[in-house]
Amino acid sequence: MPIPTVASTRRRFLGQAALATGAMALPRCGEELPKPNILWILAEDFSPDLSCYGNKQVYTPNLDRLAAQGVRYDSAFVTAPVCSAARSALMVGMYQTSVGGHNHRSHRVDGYKLPEGVRPFTAHLREHGYHTSNVKTPAEGLRVNGKTDFNYNLDEPAFDGEDWSERAEGQPFYAQINFSETHRRFKAFPERPIDPETVDLPPYYPDHPVVRKDFALYLETAQHLDVKVGKVLDRLEAEGLAEDTIVFFFGDHGRPMPRGKQFCYEGGMRIPLIVRVPAKYRSKDFNPGSANDDLISHIDFTATTLRLAGVQPPANMQGRVFLGDDQDQSRDYVVCARDRCDETVDRIRAIRDKKYKYIRNYYPERPYAQPNHYKDTSYPPLQVMRQLQEEGKLTVAAGLFMAASRPADELYDLETDPFEIRNLATSTDESETLERMQGQLDNWIRETGDRGETPENPLPDEYKLRTHIDGWMTATGILTKTEGVMRMQWNGKKNQVRLPIVVEGGEFLLRFRARSKDIGPQHLFWGTVENVNGIGNQVPTPLKTDGAWHEISARFAAEGWLVNLGLDFGSGEGTIDVDLVRLFQRNGNNLRMLRQWTFAAGNSPQAA
Repeated sequence: MPIPTVASTRRRFLGQAALATGAMALPRCGEELPKPNILWILAEDFSPDLSCYGNKQVYTPNLDRLAAQGVRYDSAFVTAPVCSAARSALMVGMYQTSVGGHNHRSHRVDGYKLPEGVRPFTAHLREHGYHTSNVKTPAEGLRVNGKTDFNYNLDEPAFDGEDWSERAEGQPFYAQINFSETHRRFKAFPERPIDPETVDLPPYYPDHPVVRKDFALYLETAQHLDVKVGKVLDRLEAEGLAEDTIVFFFGDHGRPMPRGKQFCYEGGMRIPLIVRVPAKYRSKDFNPGSANDDLISHIDFTATTLRLAGVQPPANMQGRVFLGDDQDQSRDYVVCARDRCDETVDRIRAIRDKKYKYIRNYYPERPYAQPNHYKDTSYPPLQVMRQLQEEGKLTVAAGLFMAASRPADELYDLETDPFEIRNLATSTDESETLERMQGQLDNWIRETGDRGETPENPLPDEYKLRTHIDGWMTATGILTKTEGVMRMQWNGKKNQVRLPIVVEGGEFLLRFRARSKDIGPQHLFWGTVENVNGIGNQVPTPLKTDGAWHEISARFAAEGWLVNLGLDFGSGEGTIDVDLVRLFQRNGNNLRMLRQWTFAAGNSPQAA
């Protein structure tokens, strides 16, 4: 069958509009209605941290209004706690583990295709007369990235255009808008700041100023998200589309923090879901302003969207319809699966019902917090936890995530332990529950054809360049150490090495020796809680590339809390050796050495 084009879709709609029979039936009187428009609003890396979900520290009037006009779902979960795997599942309404899209950012260059008979759900909408768009300019003054992030290659276009305004006159539309606000980096909301001291931290985080500030900034960023969602809703009103458009708002997975994103705890797999249905399209059980506690998997959004559009979901689609008069049976449990994320190889499966969650760790000998360039260099709370762990100052609850290994099985009673701290897997009182949920997970693995049992080989080339030595990390080169020297081999366009370290701000001095014949550091940069990426924070670090050893000293001042520092080598290829790195902080007229790195075999950084 030829791949449909945007033009052919328009012609088919215009030619068949008079014959279309896909109109929805008005639930109470049986009248036929035009097909509804359907809009998905996705928020990256976002847990149910909204006022309408009970978080009174955050001000989200637009999303609260949407919830008052629609239904708030309190038990919505993703099938994967990371963006590319979750979106790969969402696009086809099937588990990412069933279609081979489970490893993060995989299949980008190998031409991998979806299994036979599996298509993006937008293709089914297109064939039933819908215009589909991945909106890039959702409201005046707003520009978004149009993120897709699929772990497979499509044989047909996922979307017809970049805005519903491109559709034919009278043509129904499906559109999606991706907001990246709550994907780090966070942004302060000066009009309504949140006092870090008032933030309710989960008990698995240490009560530390950096953690409090970081969490407050996350909530303030959610307020920016709310403003932008409000502008989209206002656009629907202004264009006279609000009463013709079903709106879904949801997160693509949980918040970007330890025990959140990339993990199968509630912080990683539970998401907000709000659905607003115009009055003429409501089924008899849709009650605006209500809350629903049914277990919903995010692949159910896909199946439900098709049904709302008058399209029968394909038989191989694993999502279930949860809206309308012809709903599928509600779920007894939901499943979340985590596989390789970035350079960090892992495999975790979790199954959750209304009361319990069972987690299976396939690599129990590995720590939860394996080195990971993305998380280590952009999650200040994670570095706080690493340093407090080294100092023996973590609470028991916070220390669980930082352990050197983990149990093969975890079982939590979510009614009495919503933060998943007390593992009941070894409790004799819960042995029947453990056995039951283990069996359910085994059945799911078998019935859905979980492809995670086959190791990924080889790892994508880009992740082979994510290396680390004694806390120093890079995503674009090879770090090695020998005889007290750290060697950096660069061959990329953005050659940087970073060091996550949390220290209360002030004046600092970084001193080190280096030698190279072809490449040298151009500048030192540093990040703070408010500016993790260190944008605008840099001082020059010139090096004469003559192959001889030279000492480099770089002074800088960090406001608030220092959370990382690094050296930028620009672009190009080359090798540089570094030894005896020391970090000092000014204390009055004196310099106090905070840490030093000798790069001796087996040695870790030494605190003063």
